[in-house]
Amino acid sequence: MSRAAQPADSAVRPEDLPAAAAAAGLRVLAAGRWPRSAADLEPPVLPGFVASSFSPLAAEAARRCLDAHQGGVPAELPVTAVVVASELGDLAGAVQVAEAVDGGARLGPLLFFQAVPNAVAGHLAARRGLTGPVVCVGGAGAGLEVAELLLADGDAELVLLVLVEQAAAGPDGGSDRAAAVLLAPPPLPNRPGHLGHLDQPGHPGHPDRPDHPDHPDRLNRPDHPDHPSHPNHLGRPGHPDRQQEQEGAQP
Repeated sequence: MSRAAQPADSAVRPEDLPAAAAAAGLRVLAAGRWPRSAADLEPPVLPGFVASSFSPLAAEAARRCLDAHQGGVPAELPVTAVVVASELGDLAGAVQVAEAVDGGARLGPLLFFQAVPNAVAGHLAARRGLTGPVVCVGGAGAGLEVAELLLADGDAELVLLVLVEQAAAGPDGGSDRAAAVLLAPPPLPNRPGHLGHLDQPGHPGHPDRPDHPDHPDRLNRPDHPDHPSHPNHLGRPGHPDRQQEQEGAQP
């Protein structure tokens, strides 16, 4: 899937992430987002992360997605990658760091730690036992492209893609939003239901194709009229037309 085939990153809102993933040909196993209703006023506090909503947003959207997939009961998943995507990253955290530096204030270790978006991705992987690669990219389109590459190359069996946009970074400059989708590869030809599967009439190996060895019209079937062993085949010694040819050939 080329980047040109992706919708523009700015056109994909967090709430539109499941539809964008499906349009990219990936299977969406589960989805979660924040806010989900008017009751979602602030994302839950995430221990170890301060001064910004970026990481709490990512963690809560991911939790809702994985809980939806697992029925609220955490269980071991196959090798699952974590991809965090955002247009501008932790904008609020960057502002906090810039203001502290400009004012000559001392930066706390937690603020330094979470300045890298990989921090929340690693947190998600550790908390949920996700053992695949951890990647951070800019925007939904890049996130979908990376997810497809990880699945296609066999680096992961599933991908947890989290899209986070803070208020000033969102497409409409609105409120903080985040969404997460658990993605699987598209159906393969050897999976039932795929157009290339043996159970599909269009597949070369389907019995309904005339060129299939078991098709009634296949020339190499003994019951085909043109098969040499068929009772009505001209080449058989007992065929009436063959006898007439032999009699006509006698002097």
